[in-house]
Amino acid sequence: MNSLESEIEPETGTETETAAEPLLKATDLQKYFETETGLTERILGNQQYVKAVDGVDLSIDRQETVGVVGESGCGKTTLGRTLSKLYEPTGGTIEFDGEDITDLSSKELRELRSRIQVIFQDPLSSLNPRKTVGEILGKPLEIHDIATGEAKRERVAELLEEVGLQPSHASRYPHEFSGGQRQRIGIARAISIEPDLIIADEPVSALDVSVQAQIINMMKRLQRKYDLSYVFIAHDLSVVKHISDRVMVMYLGNIVEQGPKDAIFNNPQHPYTRALLSSIPTIDETPEKRRTALQGTPPSPIDPPSGCPFSTRCPEYIGPECSDEHPELETVADKPGSIDAPEDVPTILEEYESPESHHAACHWLERSGDERWSHEAPAIGERGE
Repeated sequence: MNSLESEIEPETGTETETAAEPLLKATDLQKYFETETGLTERILGNQQYVKAVDGVDLSIDRQETVGVVGESGCGKTTLGRTLSKLYEPTGGTIEFDGEDITDLSSKELRELRSRIQVIFQDPLSSLNPRKTVGEILGKPLEIHDIATGEAKRERVAELLEEVGLQPSHASRYPHEFSGGQRQRIGIARAISIEPDLIIADEPVSALDVSVQAQIINMMKRLQRKYDLSYVFIAHDLSVVKHISDRVMVMYLGNIVEQGPKDAIFNNPQHPYTRALLSSIPTIDETPEKRRTALQGTPPSPIDPPSGCPFSTRCPEYIGPECSDEHPELETVADKPGSIDAPEDVPTILEEYESPESHHAACHWLERSGDERWSHEAPAIGERGE
């Protein structure tokens, strides 16, 4: 058990009943950014795009925490900002509480802000340095006609106490606080108008382990009190493991595996997920587990591979089908490729029967587990383009 695990409060066992209709649902969601190209290329229709989010399907249930993980540059932050409508989607649809929010007027977008809030990675850059904490927390209350005057000041004091700060801190400025305290202020601002959904973008990545545990415990407590749903974006799987109900693994703008937390951590089926999990440091008395060292660098999102997005780095690369055919997310349960590795193969897999809600996008799912574990992938330089 690492120090983070020792400080995270255990689950209470009070699970919220899953609603039939998800709180948020995205279908074939895309977010492309134009690259800098000359006038000639634009006239000829040769404009290039960075495909940061490239056809993502996902849903978030009420009072659920969905972790989104992946390497830097995989598109997880862009996904969060697109879901929260900080970025306008290039394609696809977003539904919130049963209503299409893909295209909204300024008035409709303002109303949506009261129900979807964002916690940013760097609280110092997201907090106005010229405003006191009281002004920062009080402004949303005024904008959304929640409280003014004395009622606003009382609510600000309550919010500060909610996140472990003192009411007297309302008169201070952001630079007078530590990084962990500033993140608490950012969280207080997010919950001030009691939203339904919070997009948390790497909220603890810049904090030390003991403070991370405090923030995670606080977020879990606030979730229970305010019936919040979270999209928790992170690159640290050990953090995601302690707060998420479900996990989505992103690579090059795509969801390559998703499912309940236990399924992802106990029976990962996508080679990229296995590589991420195998990189988590552990203190374990059991024989050394198989470590997957990924070679090469991720392809450019301007010109992604035509087949599987992971094919150029995959340690389990099969052949032309990986280079040419884009695998779709399929149910892991009952697939031949979901069979655990032989006993004599050290691995991160555990005895676990994947549920129907566990999906992965990998050509190995259609092949036998024995074949998978006896397969030797060709060198990266010997693979088809």
